[in-house]
Amino acid sequence: MNNRSRIIIIIFIFCICGISLAAEEQAEELKIITKTINITTYVGPSPAKLTSKQGTTVVWVNNLSEPVEILFLDKKVVLACGSSVNFFVGKDGAYESAKIPFGGTASLCFLEKGEYNYLVKSSSTFYPVKDKTQFRATVIIN
Repeated sequence: MNNRSRIIIIIFIFCICGISLAAEEQAEELKIITKTINITTYVGPSPAKLTSKQGTTVVWVNNLSEPVEILFLDKKVVLACGSSVNFFVGKDGAYESAKIPFGGTASLCFLEKGEYNYLVKSSSTFYPVKDKTQFRATVIIN
């Protein structure tokens, strides 16, 4: 085997290794992270403080017997990935929650790092609510 053949074989091996490493890196980027927050009567959002990575989809499950809304307080969500459920982009360009009926869900994918404080409050749009339930919670994206 001459030097030229050896060089071609070595280059071929490096190419195969490079393709394998690139595929592994791409597979790592495609990891889907989903976190669930259950909203219950006495506890409110559980967990009340959720910490995760960029690209995490947070799913809120309304286990209350009344519809609720999720309102972001200080830091607003202006950039999200995928298709949100029961969220829409408001007049100010930030995501706002629609009314989440009892037994319903809402989801939002967080792309930007930050601490998102939010309020879960009962909504009387569908049904009259005697006592307005309100809970505070936080999503932290690192």
